[in-house]
Amino acid sequence: MTGIAELGPSWRSIVLATLLAAPAAAQAETLRCEGGIVAVGDWKLDLLGKCGEPTLKEEVPATTGVLHWPGVTSAMLARERWSYDFGPCAFVVHVTIELGVVTAIERGEHGREAGQPRPTPVRSPRAACPDPGVLKLGDATSVVRARCGEPALRDETLGQVAVEGPLGFGNQAPVGFTTVRVEIWTYDFGPQANARRLEFEDGRLARIVTGGYGYSR
Repeated sequence: MTGIAELGPSWRSIVLATLLAAPAAAQAETLRCEGGIVAVGDWKLDLLGKCGEPTLKEEVPATTGVLHWPGVTSAMLARERWSYDFGPCAFVVHVTIELGVVTAIERGEHGREAGQPRPTPVRSPRAACPDPGVLKLGDATSVVRARCGEPALRDETLGQVAVEGPLGFGNQAPVGFTTVRVEIWTYDFGPQANARRLEFEDGRLARIVTGGYGYSR
């Protein structure tokens, strides 16, 4: 299979809201940092590029969810919880990430003692291939790595794919499920180009998603 199937950023649900008016432990939906605003639906790459490394990283129990690309019916969604402490005059902000995408932003308690450094944006490594057009659906992970180097970020999980069998009269019907390894590689092509999220199934490139501008220099 050849060609690039790219999805634009229209899937994002960006809701601009202030962090100052709501009570502790409330849904915030956005996080304001020195590098810009992060919203639910943004990528982990955006979180690092705008807000930097968190004060605390935690793994939380995975959930079963739907992956919105052809073939994979469901998957275990690996989850992380990143906490940003901005000091005693602001709330700690907790960010939930599932497979490299921000799914929740919440305010917690007031921050720690004054004098601690604020997180600063992180410049991710740039993709070794200047043109994402070299990426083709069906490429093996080894081919992508040889062309573009190591990704800036990598996430993985296990997904389920329906297996079809003969129904009769030349028709097919689902007869069960098989497990596939799903890997998600994020490449940063710099501040003047769109980042790419590559989704692999059992080591083969199954989908390419286009994000916002990158952060590498």
